[in-house]
Amino acid sequence: MQVGPLYHHENLDGSGYPAGLTKKDIPFYAQVIHVADVFDAIVSKRQYKTHINISETLKVILKDVEPSRKSLALDALNTESKYGKISEKALKALFKVVIDDTNYEISCTMEYVNYLKDQVKRLKSIEKYEEKADKAKRAKDRVYYREYMKLLFQPGESFDNYRQVAIEYSEALQERKKVIDRLYKEIEIIKKLK
Repeated sequence: MQVGPLYHHENLDGSGYPAGLTKKDIPFYAQVIHVADVFDAIVSKRQYKTHINISETLKVILKDVEPSRKSLALDALNTESKYGKISEKALKALFKVVIDDTNYEISCTMEYVNYLKDQVKRLKSIEKYEEKADKAKRAKDRVYYREYMKLLFQPGESFDNYRQVAIEYSEALQERKKVIDRLYKEIEIIKKLK
Protein backbone atom coordinates (compact mmCIF):
# COMPACT_ATOMS: atom_id res chain seq x y z
CA MET A 1 0.00 0.00 0.00
CA GLN A 2 1.20 3.52 -0.78
CA VAL A 3 2.07 5.42 2.40
CA GLY A 4 1.35 8.87 0.87
CA PRO A 5 -2.37 8.35 0.34
CA LEU A 6 -2.70 6.26 3.50
CA TYR A 7 -1.28 8.88 5.85
CA HIS A 8 -2.21 12.14 4.10
CA HIS A 9 -4.75 13.01 6.82
CA GLU A 10 -2.11 12.85 9.54
CA ASN A 11 -1.12 16.15 11.14
CA LEU A 12 2.42 16.89 12.27
CA ASP A 13 1.17 17.62 15.78
CA GLY A 14 -0.42 14.17 16.06
CA SER A 15 -4.03 15.36 15.76
CA GLY A 16 -4.72 13.64 12.42
CA TYR A 17 -5.93 10.19 11.44
CA PRO A 18 -5.96 7.18 10.83
CA ALA A 19 -3.02 6.46 13.17
CA GLY A 20 -2.42 9.76 15.01
CA LEU A 21 1.17 9.91 13.75
CA THR A 22 3.45 12.86 14.49
CA LYS A 23 5.99 14.65 12.31
CA LYS A 24 8.80 12.14 12.71
CA ASP A 25 6.55 9.25 11.67
CA ILE A 26 4.67 10.83 8.73
CA PRO A 27 6.28 10.13 5.33
CA PHE A 28 7.10 13.32 3.42
CA TYR A 29 4.97 12.16 0.46
CA ALA A 30 1.98 12.07 2.81
CA GLN A 31 2.83 15.58 4.04
CA VAL A 32 2.87 16.89 0.47
CA ILE A 33 -0.43 15.20 -0.37
CA HIS A 34 -1.88 16.61 2.87
CA VAL A 35 -1.02 20.19 1.88
CA ALA A 36 -2.35 19.69 -1.65
CA ASP A 37 -5.56 18.14 -0.30
CA VAL A 38 -6.12 21.00 2.15
CA PHE A 39 -5.46 23.55 -0.60
CA ASP A 40 -7.88 21.83 -2.98
CA ALA A 41 -10.57 21.54 -0.31
CA ILE A 42 -10.40 25.24 0.49
CA VAL A 43 -9.99 26.71 -3.01
CA SER A 44 -12.52 24.50 -4.82
CA LYS A 45 -16.02 25.77 -5.33
CA ARG A 46 -18.52 23.29 -3.97
CA GLN A 47 -22.30 23.35 -3.94
CA TYR A 48 -22.23 24.16 -0.22
CA LYS A 49 -19.58 26.90 -0.36
CA THR A 50 -18.24 29.58 -2.65
CA HIS A 51 -14.79 29.78 -4.18
CA ILE A 52 -12.04 31.39 -2.09
CA ASN A 53 -9.25 33.14 -3.96
CA ILE A 54 -5.76 31.69 -3.90
CA SER A 55 -4.04 34.19 -1.61
CA GLU A 56 -6.83 33.91 0.97
CA THR A 57 -6.55 30.12 0.79
CA LEU A 58 -2.81 30.27 1.41
CA LYS A 59 -3.40 32.56 4.40
CA VAL A 60 -5.74 29.95 5.88
CA ILE A 61 -3.22 27.17 5.29
CA LEU A 62 -0.36 29.21 6.77
CA LYS A 63 -2.19 29.19 10.09
CA ASP A 64 -1.76 25.41 10.19
CA VAL A 65 2.04 25.60 9.91
CA GLU A 66 2.40 27.09 13.38
CA PRO A 67 1.34 25.22 16.50
CA SER A 68 -1.98 26.42 17.86
CA ARG A 69 -1.82 28.38 21.12
CA LYS A 70 -4.74 26.31 22.38
CA SER A 71 -2.86 23.03 21.99
CA LEU A 72 0.22 24.52 23.63
CA ALA A 73 -1.79 25.73 26.60
CA LEU A 74 -3.70 22.46 27.00
CA ASP A 75 -0.71 20.18 26.68
CA ALA A 76 2.55 21.82 27.72
CA LEU A 77 4.09 18.37 28.19
CA ASN A 78 3.32 17.24 24.64
CA THR A 79 6.65 16.90 22.82
CA GLU A 80 4.94 17.46 19.45
CA SER A 81 3.35 20.79 20.49
CA LYS A 82 6.12 22.67 18.69
CA TYR A 83 4.62 21.55 15.37
CA GLY A 84 1.62 22.82 13.51
CA LYS A 85 -0.63 20.56 11.49
CA ILE A 86 1.13 20.79 8.14
CA SER A 87 4.67 20.73 6.82
CA GLU A 88 6.31 24.07 6.11
CA LYS A 89 8.51 22.43 3.47
CA ALA A 90 5.48 20.99 1.67
CA LEU A 91 3.72 24.36 1.92
CA LYS A 92 6.70 26.10 0.31
CA ALA A 93 6.46 23.63 -2.57
CA LEU A 94 2.75 24.49 -2.87
CA PHE A 95 3.58 28.21 -3.00
CA LYS A 96 5.96 27.59 -5.91
CA VAL A 97 3.37 25.51 -7.77
CA VAL A 98 0.66 28.14 -7.19
CA ILE A 99 2.90 30.97 -8.42
CA ASP A 100 3.96 28.95 -11.48
CA ASP A 101 0.34 28.05 -12.22
CA THR A 102 -0.76 31.67 -11.85
CA ASN A 103 2.01 32.82 -14.20
CA TYR A 104 0.86 30.21 -16.71
CA GLU A 105 -2.71 31.48 -16.42
CA ILE A 106 -1.45 35.03 -17.02
CA SER A 107 0.46 33.83 -20.09
CA CYS A 108 -2.61 32.08 -21.54
CA THR A 109 -4.82 35.07 -20.82
CA MET A 110 -2.27 37.40 -22.47
CA GLU A 111 -2.37 35.24 -25.60
CA TYR A 112 -6.14 35.63 -25.64
CA VAL A 113 -5.81 39.38 -25.05
CA ASN A 114 -3.55 39.60 -28.10
CA TYR A 115 -6.11 37.66 -30.14
CA LEU A 116 -8.86 40.03 -28.97
CA LYS A 117 -6.73 43.07 -29.84
CA ASP A 118 -6.24 41.71 -33.36
CA GLN A 119 -9.99 41.18 -33.73
CA VAL A 120 -10.81 44.68 -32.50
CA LYS A 121 -8.24 46.11 -34.91
CA ARG A 122 -9.71 44.08 -37.80
CA LEU A 123 -13.23 45.24 -36.99
CA LYS A 124 -12.10 48.87 -36.77
CA SER A 125 -10.64 48.46 -40.25
CA ILE A 126 -14.02 47.26 -41.47
CA GLU A 127 -15.62 50.32 -39.90
CA LYS A 128 -13.12 52.62 -41.65
CA TYR A 129 -13.89 51.00 -45.00
CA GLU A 130 -17.60 51.43 -44.36
CA GLU A 131 -17.02 55.14 -43.67
CA LYS A 132 -15.06 55.39 -46.94
CA ALA A 133 -17.87 53.58 -48.77
CA ASP A 134 -20.44 55.99 -47.31
CA LYS A 135 -18.35 59.01 -48.36
CA ALA A 136 -17.50 57.71 -51.83
CA LYS A 137 -19.09 59.68 -54.62
CA ARG A 138 -18.87 56.99 -57.28
CA ALA A 139 -20.89 53.80 -57.07
CA LYS A 140 -17.82 51.87 -58.28
CA ASP A 141 -15.83 53.04 -55.23
CA ARG A 142 -18.68 52.17 -52.84
CA VAL A 143 -18.80 48.64 -54.28
CA TYR A 144 -15.00 48.35 -53.98
CA TYR A 145 -14.99 49.28 -50.28
CA ARG A 146 -17.92 47.00 -49.49
CA GLU A 147 -16.22 44.08 -51.25
CA TYR A 148 -13.08 44.70 -49.24
CA MET A 149 -15.16 44.73 -46.05
CA LYS A 150 -16.53 41.30 -46.99
CA LEU A 151 -12.97 39.99 -47.20
CA LEU A 152 -12.36 41.05 -43.60
CA PHE A 153 -15.51 39.45 -42.21
CA GLN A 154 -15.13 36.20 -40.33
CA PRO A 155 -17.78 33.46 -40.33
CA GLY A 156 -20.98 34.71 -38.71
CA GLU A 157 -20.14 38.38 -39.28
CA SER A 158 -22.02 40.63 -41.66
CA PHE A 159 -22.72 44.26 -42.45
CA ASP A 160 -25.60 44.07 -39.97
CA ASN A 161 -23.78 42.67 -36.95
CA TYR A 162 -20.07 43.50 -37.16
CA ARG A 163 -20.41 46.58 -34.92
CA GLN A 164 -22.04 44.49 -32.19
CA VAL A 165 -19.28 41.89 -32.57
CA ALA A 166 -16.72 44.68 -32.17
CA ILE A 167 -18.41 45.82 -28.95
CA GLU A 168 -18.39 42.27 -27.59
CA TYR A 169 -14.70 41.81 -28.43
CA SER A 170 -13.87 45.16 -26.80
CA GLU A 171 -15.76 44.23 -23.64
CA ALA A 172 -14.06 40.83 -23.51
CA LEU A 173 -10.70 42.54 -23.96
CA GLN A 174 -11.32 44.87 -21.02
CA GLU A 175 -12.46 41.96 -18.83
CA ARG A 176 -9.35 39.89 -19.64
CA LYS A 177 -7.10 42.86 -18.85
CA LYS A 178 -8.77 43.06 -15.43
CA VAL A 179 -8.17 39.33 -14.94
CA ILE A 180 -4.47 39.78 -15.71
CA ASP A 181 -4.20 42.70 -13.26
CA ARG A 182 -5.96 40.65 -10.58
CA LEU A 183 -3.64 37.68 -11.15
CA TYR A 184 -0.53 39.87 -10.89
CA LYS A 185 -1.88 41.26 -7.61
CA GLU A 186 -2.49 37.70 -6.38
CA ILE A 187 1.13 36.81 -7.11
CA GLU A 188 2.35 39.85 -5.18
CA ILE A 189 0.20 38.90 -2.18
CA ILE A 190 1.40 35.29 -2.35
CA LYS A 191 5.06 36.35 -2.48
CA LYS A 192 4.52 38.49 0.63
CA LEU A 193 2.95 35.51 2.42
CA LYS A 194 6.04 33.38 1.84
